[in-house]
Amino acid sequence: MESNCQQIAAEISEIQKLKAGFDMALHLNELDKARAIQSDLENKIAIFYEQVVPLEFRELIKKESEVIEGFFGKHIDVPPLPKSITLEKFKYWESIGFELHYLPKEEMTPDKDFPGWINKPEYFFEQVQRKRITKDSSLLNGEWVLVDGRPKPDGEVTVGEYSNDSLGETLVVLRKVGAIQKDEHRPLFSRYLVSCNELNSDALKTAFAELLRANSQDVCLPRAIEWNYLGNAFHPEWGETSSREWFQDNFKNGHHLYGGSSILGGLSNVYHYSPVFRGNDLGFRLMVRFPK
Repeated sequence: MESNCQQIAAEISEIQKLKAGFDMALHLNELDKARAIQSDLENKIAIFYEQVVPLEFRELIKKESEVIEGFFGKHIDVPPLPKSITLEKFKYWESIGFELHYLPKEEMTPDKDFPGWINKPEYFFEQVQRKRITKDSSLLNGEWVLVDGRPKPDGEVTVGEYSNDSLGETLVVLRKVGAIQKDEHRPLFSRYLVSCNELNSDALKTAFAELLRANSQDVCLPRAIEWNYLGNAFHPEWGETSSREWFQDNFKNGHHLYGGSSILGGLSNVYHYSPVFRGNDLGFRLMVRFPK
């Protein structure tokens, strides 16, 4: 470890020296020399980047960049992952069905004609226009998030449970201790029949944070526009099943948003319920935001 740190320190020092030489060449108006140093500097930075950033992270950033450019029709820089994200956490999250995604800082308004935005939430935009949903609810905030990537369940009469659900054991415990109300219509491990108030309670956030190896204050539900973007860009299958999911957004009358039912529009479906409501086909997926 010590020798590796020494090697990294030496390479950083070499890059710093090249940068100083580049700045001096520019100052002296020695443009040919500056261009030569710049080429060398870019090569060394690229090699250094590959040495210190895990392959998995580089591949993730490359994939995000490609999908984002395809969705928005323009190049958007994807920043490095937050320092709190380790390779160990990345692999653990992957093993339980959670994914890292970058949400670019973009205004998602109905007039935008992004090439990848096939299913727009029209009712959502109508309610923003009527000031029943806050205007900033249409913004993506330029941040890395962790989100549950598994499909929503389907069912013609009774909607099935989430497959291979990593939240199952935690939900059983939460129902047994009374943090979630029990209901005979669903098993203890079910994501259904959970109110939005329960999902935002300290008890559930603490339990989910422990499972996700995150801070409880960073655990939340996706906002409707985030869910819509991720569905259009990465998970069109979310809109192909009849179950619905809670969103984090508030509605003017104290309700919370939900949506996603294929019967009512799929990825474009958004409506609202009282935060105490429990639905037999209304589930949820978790998101973690990383402090900037």
